Amino acid sequence: MIAKRSKKRAKQEREYAKLKAEYLKDRHCEYPGCYSNEVTLHHSAGRVGNLLTDVRYFKALCWQHHSEVELNPLRAKELGLSKSRLDVQ
Repeated sequence: MIAKRSKKRAKQEREYAKLKAEYLKDRHCEYPGCYSNEVTLHHSAGRVGNLLTDVRYFKALCWQHHSEVELNPLRAKELGLSKSRLDVQ
């Protein structure tokens, strides 16, 4: 049987769960002008490889603005809420 994820990725996901909880603690939506404290985590540079746990690219967004950012990537980049993976170091 093939594992759903590698041991390395499973370890990374456990670390991610801790980082995510700590990041979202006491945060409000980072979308300009929104102060909702009901937030989820947006990965502004994606979740591939080590980006999953790189807090430099974490953004707290309410569901409404998270959806807006996902549906409007150019606007999200203008607002600094998303980055091109080509620009990530």
